[in-house]
Amino acid sequence: MKTRSIKRNLINSISAIFGLFIIIVFTFVDISVDDWVQQQFKTELKEKTNQIKMLAHDDITSRLDTPGSNYVYQIWKNNQTIKRSTSLRSYPELDLLHTKIPVNSYRLVDVIMPNNESGQALLSSYIQRNKDGSSDYMYITVSTSTKSLDRITNILDILLIGSFLLSMIIMRIVAKKIVQQGLYPLESLNRQIKTFNNNNEHLNKNFSFYEPKSYSEIDLIIKELNNFLTIHRNSIENEKRITSDIAHEIKTPIAELITLTEVHQRFPNDARLAETFTDDILHISNRMRVIVENLLLLQRTSSTIELYKEPIDIALLLTSIQHELTFKYHDIKSRILLKTQLDTVIIADTFSLKTILTNLIDNALFYSLPTSDIQVNVLNHEKNIIIEVINIATINYSETEIKKLIQPLYQYDNSRSDDNRYGLGLSIVNNICKINQYPLSITQTTKGDFIVTVSIAK
Repeated sequence: MKTRSIKRNLINSISAIFGLFIIIVFTFVDISVDDWVQQQFKTELKEKTNQIKMLAHDDITSRLDTPGSNYVYQIWKNNQTIKRSTSLRSYPELDLLHTKIPVNSYRLVDVIMPNNESGQALLSSYIQRNKDGSSDYMYITVSTSTKSLDRITNILDILLIGSFLLSMIIMRIVAKKIVQQGLYPLESLNRQIKTFNNNNEHLNKNFSFYEPKSYSEIDLIIKELNNFLTIHRNSIENEKRITSDIAHEIKTPIAELITLTEVHQRFPNDARLAETFTDDILHISNRMRVIVENLLLLQRTSSTIELYKEPIDIALLLTSIQHELTFKYHDIKSRILLKTQLDTVIIADTFSLKTILTNLIDNALFYSLPTSDIQVNVLNHEKNIIIEVINIATINYSETEIKKLIQPLYQYDNSRSDDNRYGLGLSIVNNICKINQYPLSITQTTKGDFIVTVSIAK
């Protein structure tokens, strides 16, 4: 596939457009100049014809046939030749063109001169008034060679063609210069990209694209590239952190399993170890299973999942979630307060909405005081449905810490001691909201109310 060049295309396009304009202008000039020369030639031939008419009837023949004259003429009176130019004496049998035309009119025709050169003849008829008062019908033909006319028009054509070619060359050079200057910011950006792609991690760490002069088009590209670099660096840092956290979460139960097994092997007859050994192994294995399942769910929700939207009764869905979480929170039914303004069902994907509410309610119950209530509000707005899960948090988070809560495996320091929390719930909720295009908001009031808001478009 042939590689295309924006620079070459711009130069060719500018050259073609202005070249067409120049061709039109030069063609118009050429036609106008040719017409003007032809008109001058015709005017001169008419003046010569009138001069011959006047001098011929005054019998001043010496002024008609000057040496080297390019004009030949022949005058007829009542269809009889009365005068011929001296240059026609060499051709006694040759008569000039004689065609009847209206009186006092002119006609210009192309002819072949007696010496076989191309020429033009002016035919004219007129009435000659004699001194005795009589009048005669006269006819005159004046011919001249067009050799000088053709030479002038050819010279003009050559000059115009030369001027056109010179104009095209100059215009091409100017267009190339203008395009080069116009594309310089883009070429500068391209050089910066090549510099960034040198795989020098130390230089690329703090690298950013820039342009000394501000151009609206280039500034937009530079802004997006720098945004991409920021997102890319953040993604790398997150991947490093997630990898480290996954290793930490998996390593802890594995270490416990190894330690517990080694102790049991060393003291196989210890009744205290044997009594709880199986339960301890099962408990640690279940923790690992939950971690792996949450990580798989996080991975699944990180990409596009198949959505099947259907009508959902929010009250029935919350009842189902309460039943599933009863094994963890025995007083869940008395702690959850549902406040809804919705008199219709919600059109959404069941898996997505259930996963979102399950994780939010689970987090709210765990991170609030044991005796406090969890409020679930379903608000019916004009264009969307707002679901709020509110609990009184035992921790006052900063804005930075609130933003980090949706990062995978991020846990506030005080919660690291609990083996049942892995910092994946809000990350899964965030991924599902992105896939469903549900705006997610996490805030905390000065009174300590921790509010998670999900907006579902109608």
